[in-house]
Amino acid sequence: MIKHIFTDMDKTLLNDKGQINPKTVDYLRKIDLPLTLVTARAPKEMQFAIDDLRLKGEQIAFNGGLIFLPRKDRNEVISSNPLQAESARRVIEKIQDKYEGVSVSWYTKDEWYAQQEDDGTRYETSITNIKPTLKKYDEIDYTEPIYKIMIVGTNMKNFDKVVNIIRDMNLEGVSANHSNYNYFEITNKVAVKSFGIEYIKQRDSLEKEELLAFGDGENDLKMFETVGTSVAMGNANDKVKSVATYTTLSNEEDGIVHGMKYVVNDLL
Repeated sequence: MIKHIFTDMDKTLLNDKGQINPKTVDYLRKIDLPLTLVTARAPKEMQFAIDDLRLKGEQIAFNGGLIFLPRKDRNEVISSNPLQAESARRVIEKIQDKYEGVSVSWYTKDEWYAQQEDDGTRYETSITNIKPTLKKYDEIDYTEPIYKIMIVGTNMKNFDKVVNIIRDMNLEGVSANHSNYNYFEITNKVAVKSFGIEYIKQRDSLEKEELLAFGDGENDLKMFETVGTSVAMGNANDKVKSVATYTTLSNEEDGIVHGMKYVVNDLL
């Protein structure tokens, strides 16, 4: 029997325009089960979905780097695991804007920063409707916790080169993964999607078999390992589909609704 649902946001809960289809909103509002967003996004980029779905319980940002309770005035932080300051500094100083077609930006708990607007930040803005605050690299205050460094590639040759450079740095305490084919995100090592799910699982004394998750990307694999039933979206890559319990329709086709109705209703 399913007692808690977890879902990725981009390309899973959200359609290709970064919105929740009305049919999915209506369906999830009626589900009498707790629903937790588990995403690489920052809290401010999650807020519209929290509002649309009227979510009250813990939500998981930065792939598990931050667990928080939504509050009207100020979110209540439950767990906080930012990057080590030295690791964040080394990554940013190593790559900066040295590679054409590779966008570098970083997130604190409340803000998204970039040195300049470029194709990568503009693409992210088109999805989230949020613009970065511009800050020069030499003005970064590394005493303010950085939860995520985001690399977006529009020149894939240079993007792949940067990804390899970061992997070869062998930074301690760092998790670095693709969330999409042209997105590479660096977080604290404990900031993987399984971390937040394990927190809720243990707090509520839930069994693995009572947990259900929806996802589409590489950074959802840890989430799939932590739940009893995993559902890959129809738009997921073959690797994700191969490890999932089921595959549903795509994010454009209300795949979560289809999965809930036709794949796992017998487990509810």
